[in-house]
Amino acid sequence: MQQDAISDRESSAGSAAHAPTGREGMPAGGRLFVHDVALTMGAEAATMGSSLLLTAMLSRWMGARPLSEYLLLRRVLSWTVAATLLGLATGLPRYVAHCAGNARRGESAYFVAALVCMAPAAAIAGGIMALNRAMFARWLFGNANEAGLVIALALLIFGFSLHRAVYGYYRGLLEMTRANLLEVTNAAVLPLVVVVALVHRQTVAAMMCVTGALMVVSAALFAVPVLRRLRSAELQLRARCRELLQYGVPRVPGEFGAAAITALGPMLAVHYVKMAKLSPLLLGLNMLLVVGYAAGPLGVVLLSKVSMMLGRNQHEAVQSRLRMLVAGVMELSVFACIQLAIFADVVVRAWVGPGFENQMGVIRLVLLAIPPYLFFMTLRSTIDAATVKPLNTANVMISVAVYVGLIVAWIKLFSTPSLLAGIAGSLLVSQVLLAVLTARTFRRFYGFGIPWRRLVPSFAAALALGGVALGFRAWQSGTVPVVEAVAVEAALAAVYFLVLARLGSGWICYTWNVGVLRRSTWPVPVEGQGGAR
Repeated sequence: MQQDAISDRESSAGSAAHAPTGREGMPAGGRLFVHDVALTMGAEAATMGSSLLLTAMLSRWMGARPLSEYLLLRRVLSWTVAATLLGLATGLPRYVAHCAGNARRGESAYFVAALVCMAPAAAIAGGIMALNRAMFARWLFGNANEAGLVIALALLIFGFSLHRAVYGYYRGLLEMTRANLLEVTNAAVLPLVVVVALVHRQTVAAMMCVTGALMVVSAALFAVPVLRRLRSAELQLRARCRELLQYGVPRVPGEFGAAAITALGPMLAVHYVKMAKLSPLLLGLNMLLVVGYAAGPLGVVLLSKVSMMLGRNQHEAVQSRLRMLVAGVMELSVFACIQLAIFADVVVRAWVGPGFENQMGVIRLVLLAIPPYLFFMTLRSTIDAATVKPLNTANVMISVAVYVGLIVAWIKLFSTPSLLAGIAGSLLVSQVLLAVLTARTFRRFYGFGIPWRRLVPSFAAALALGGVALGFRAWQSGTVPVVEAVAVEAALAAVYFLVLARLGSGWICYTWNVGVLRRSTWPVPVEGQGGAR
């Protein structure tokens, strides 16, 4: 019954995709999309806040080495779990969404099939790591004495695999309230509660072991409503597993490679420098990923939404949405990159305390990768929605090969003290390359690229406001108080959004009309404004 309601809701959203209406008749598609993105943004904000708070607590209460252990463990987790998920973190919501969009039965069967594939893969990978923990500790963390981190990694991999299966099912049905409640519970609340309870008595490895075990319990509880919907006649487990694996397994190298971009650098560096010395690089990567949360909600909702719309052949409506998305990502990311690079020292000091002032060059170099990183993070879901072929995989593997090659060349040619800067520069080059390849693939499917000429005024405004921020820093000529920096940034951001509105930025107008005035659907851009130039 609930699935029928969801299908009806999405059908009504699709039928109203093009018809502007008044305040009383605002299209369901616009309301639901904004509602889902807003919910997901709230969940991402909670997750981001928890991550930032955990990093600050570990830095201030335990020191640089435990901080590096925690941040490196998170990077290694994101890399290794990409393989155990078998590409189904994307495949499950896609097939569930197609099933719901075509009013077919059997969404719950896809969940069981995904679970049958993902849980054994995670258990086997974790078991191998646990049995050979000294060897994996040496490979992944640079020291055989870090075996406790390997045990924590094994538990987190299994917990995260169950989490992604349940989350992917709810995401595919666009039941974003349940999906985001699960995300907040496992990614924000549980880690924070565990660290607060154990930080003064346990190691980072022990705290992460407890977190992984609790994730398993939480994901199992959220899975109960899904299993209640299952009808045995719909199961067809072998066919469902084959369908999911045919989609997901070819994408594993791409998911593995995408996670490797933020994991391989620190993993290689820990073999040449002490764990505590990795903090600047890991902090810069963490800030980059935090900014990436801004694109997360759009990607999460867009994969399911675009999959449903493509299933109904609503290609023009998809194009109108994606034109605004591309422009919005570029306008926001360039502004964020400039302002964060200028005030990076203020952010780091307020976040993890003093002690990194002499290492800000590495952090700022990583932050320059914000625009290409956000571009890829946002648009990869739209490519996955358009084709079963793993085209993102080829793009990612090319950029990873360049990334690793540049790091190896730096190690051979330059001294160890400059290694972190070399890794940060290699990351920037690889992300620019990945963005270029993603833009080429995106244009192939949707018929347009980045509207560079239309974005020139927005970029000019971002650069001008960056000049204002630099002038403020020069006028201060010393340590900038956090309160003053926040006030300046709030003012600059307000000015930037006003300028974008004045320039007629489509995504600004749409967000205002739907989110505030509640009276407009997705606008269709005027010919020539949103296309490639």
